[in-house]
Amino acid sequence: MRKLSILGSTGSIGTSALDVVVAHPDRLRVVALAAGRNLDLIRTQCERFRPSLVSVANPADALTLKKQLRYSPEILSGPQGLLACATYDEADTVLAAVVGSAGVASTESALRSGKRVCQANKESLVVGGALMRAALTQGGGELLPVDSEHAALHQLLAGRPPETISEIRITASGGPFRDWPIERIIAAAREEALNHPTWKMGPKITIDSATLMNKGLEVIEAAVIFGLDANQIQVTIHPQSQVHAMVGFKDGTYQLQACTNDMKLPIQYALLYPDRIAGPVPFYDWNTTRTWTFEPPDLERFPCLALAYQALRQGGAAPAILNAANEEAVASFLDDRIGLWDIQACIQHALEVQENVPAASLEVVMEADGRAREVARKWIDEHAF
Repeated sequence: MRKLSILGSTGSIGTSALDVVVAHPDRLRVVALAAGRNLDLIRTQCERFRPSLVSVANPADALTLKKQLRYSPEILSGPQGLLACATYDEADTVLAAVVGSAGVASTESALRSGKRVCQANKESLVVGGALMRAALTQGGGELLPVDSEHAALHQLLAGRPPETISEIRITASGGPFRDWPIERIIAAAREEALNHPTWKMGPKITIDSATLMNKGLEVIEAAVIFGLDANQIQVTIHPQSQVHAMVGFKDGTYQLQACTNDMKLPIQYALLYPDRIAGPVPFYDWNTTRTWTFEPPDLERFPCLALAYQALRQGGAAPAILNAANEEAVASFLDDRIGLWDIQACIQHALEVQENVPAASLEVVMEADGRAREVARKWIDEHAF
């Protein structure tokens, strides 16, 4: 029986993970939940799964939740509550699904505590990749990716000697603007960017998918998880989102991983690894006629992907600067303060004007994160509608 602490339980990954728990009550039990401000949903989750530790965003919400629940778990709030859930003694497995850099400290703490960390918060590895690897080594636990592409790579690379690998490829749907001319992308509206053709996700990650920044963050994540350099990691546009990753070998052959495009599959893979059993997702139907297409990404129309490669090659705090500026720019786009094309311009500005420093500690990278946000906010204020 794995005892789970789910960080970000009310988000899309968190709710999918709880569906996996429901499908495997003999193998998975929830002991801690951490959420933001969706009190109605966290209350429902608490009553259904009865965790003994709960955390919400602010103290007032914690008091409200305590009055509403029909049982009496320990209820905490804020960053300290999130850290408590990440390091909870009763939990042996932590699903890290808090969106953005807000999840960095809790992921690092979970790794340092020796937990199995099922990593859905890619920003943790982007912002502090080497530091997360060090925490993993110190804690002696496990790091298992939840992103569908990295879960696919975890399966494809298992037991493969590094010297036999030529390259890896992660796939991208291309988002809603895959076939749009650059002039139309530049003028895209908020609602158009949120209309993802394949996946149903939260607004931030959906915008990242529209700009291909999500894929750029995944390139950096793959470099950290699998110890690869930028030249070994490629991106292929695959609109059907059914092949999730490919590995090319030195002899010129490739192996692919394919499955239904449902996030419950990689979540279950990480939670139950190495066991592989039937879950809440139907098997892939090979008797249905279908077509798979593949094409290279157009970096002129999707410059955020190129900026991510740039930050990966620069190293140090550059990925943290990239991520922080992107979070600020995406939030401003969702607030209708700047246009879609301004997102990449804001990120490029932050990378150009902010000094890159070695990622010597979590404090150093978080300081770089904070400075990048100040640079980005100033740029946004100067260019806002």
